[in-house]
Amino acid sequence: MIIFDPAEHTPTKRQGMLAQVIAPRPIAMISTANSDGVTNVAPYSYFMAITGEPMLVGVTMGALREADGLPKHTYENATRTGEFVINVTSDPMGQHIETAAMEFPGDVSEVDHIGWTAIPSQVVSAPSIAESPVHMECRIHQVVDLGDPKVLHSGVHLVIAEVVCLVMDESVCTPDYRVDQAALRPVGRMGFPWFNRATPESMFQLPRVPYRDFVAASAGATEA
Repeated sequence: MIIFDPAEHTPTKRQGMLAQVIAPRPIAMISTANSDGVTNVAPYSYFMAITGEPMLVGVTMGALREADGLPKHTYENATRTGEFVINVTSDPMGQHIETAAMEFPGDVSEVDHIGWTAIPSQVVSAPSIAESPVHMECRIHQVVDLGDPKVLHSGVHLVIAEVVCLVMDESVCTPDYRVDQAALRPVGRMGFPWFNRATPESMFQLPRVPYRDFVAASAGATEA
């Protein structure tokens, strides 16, 4: 049995351990724009759905950049405008995730180096990424600061945002809002340096039944 005692390890080691065992994680490819209109794109895998009313999602953003100790560009841009876009990271985008994760200077756009296309969003001022099949246009609802902002992999901003518009390509969604999970082909984050793909051959379905039906079926199987 392997015992990992958090008290014996650095914040970086603790976060690395969490990232290895809490997997796979969906990747929010977040797009924002700085005050000069330069598009910033960065992947965030500490990301989850929260509730349907209001339609909330949560993203954990690190407080500081590793390169220069300054605030993350995504967080700066998002809090300045109150808006950002979560672009679902699909399989065709997978090879560029780590490029988008690089700490580019603030006046340099990741999309220019990757070859993605920034397009106007429907409701928010932040741009969307055309290569993603799903864009969640978000407005910040609440920010919760956690950890020590001066310590790498400790200080974070838990950004809770309301999805004010959801734009989906017809290739992944029907007119009655049924998302084709196989066509979506999202990429997930594992422990570094691993990722995974939700391809049709890796997916499976399970029924969901009420407890009373489960008990009845179990009793019938026992009697038989």
